Amino acid sequence: MAITHFIPTVWAAQMQMQYWETTVFAPLVNRDYEGNLSSGNSIKISGVVTPEIKDYKANNRTTSADDITDTEVEVEVDQEKNFDFYVDDIDRAQAAGSMDGYSHAAAQGMAEDADKYIASQLAAGATAIANTDAPLDGDDAFDLIADLQLALNQASVPVIGRVLAINSLFNRQLVSASSKLTAVDTSGDPAGLREGTVGRVLGFRIITTENMPVTNKPQAIAFNKDACAYVSQIQKVEGMRAQNKFADRLRGLHVYGSKVIRPEAVAKYTAA
Repeated sequence: MAITHFIPTVWAAQMQMQYWETTVFAPLVNRDYEGNLSSGNSIKISGVVTPEIKDYKANNRTTSADDITDTEVEVEVDQEKNFDFYVDDIDRAQAAGSMDGYSHAAAQGMAEDADKYIASQLAAGATAIANTDAPLDGDDAFDLIADLQLALNQASVPVIGRVLAINSLFNRQLVSASSKLTAVDTSGDPAGLREGTVGRVLGFRIITTENMPVTNKPQAIAFNKDACAYVSQIQKVEGMRAQNKFADRLRGLHVYGSKVIRPEAVAKYTAA
C-alpha cells in the first residue's frame, strides 16, 4: 500500500507551483496557447497579415475587397521529460513523512531542463547583430545593448514586453565599475523575478541566467515576449508501492514545446 501522505492531485498542484517559482524564461515568453495543449500533438498558430491600405481618394472614391490572408506557425509539443525515483521508508521516516524535499528537487530539475530548451529556441530563431567584439567594460556592454535595441526598433518590435537575457560573463561587464549602469534602477520589477533581474536598460528588462546556450563567453538575447511561444503541461504524477524493497515509487511526466513565432522580434549577440 502506498503512503497515505501522497495524494496525486495535491502533489501535482504542488509540483506546478514550485516549477514556476524556479524558472526564468518560461514567465517571459508567450504562453497564450497553452490551453490548447494535449499530449503528442502540435499547436498551429495563425498569424494575421496586414491588409493593403489603399488610396481611396486617388481611386475616384471607389474600392474593391481583397481576400483575407494569414500565416501559420506550428509549435511541436515534442519534448517529453520525466522523473522516476524511490522514496525509501527509512528516508521518509527521517523526513517526517513530508514529500516537499523530493517535489522541490524534481521541480528544480524540470525548471532547468525547460529553461535551457526555451533559451536554445530563442537563440536558434534570432538574428545575430554584426558586432561580435567582446565587451571590455560596462560602456562596451551598454553599446552592445544599444545595437540590440536598434535591431528590434528597425523591425518595429513593440517596446512593451522587451527582455534582454544575458549570461554572467556579459553581466560582469555590464555592472563593472566603469559602467554608466553601476546604479542601475531595479524599481518596478517584481521582487527578484525568479532572482534573475539585473534592472532596466534602454527599455529592456535585463535578466541574468546560466541557462543561456553559451556560457563560456559573453552572450545576450533580446526579445519581445510575444516572439516565442511555449506550451507546457505536467501530465502525469503517480505514486505506487515498490515491489522489491520497502519504499514508494514516485514518477511524473512533463511534456512541452517551444518555438520562435516572430523571428523579427528576436536579436542576439555572442562574442567571437
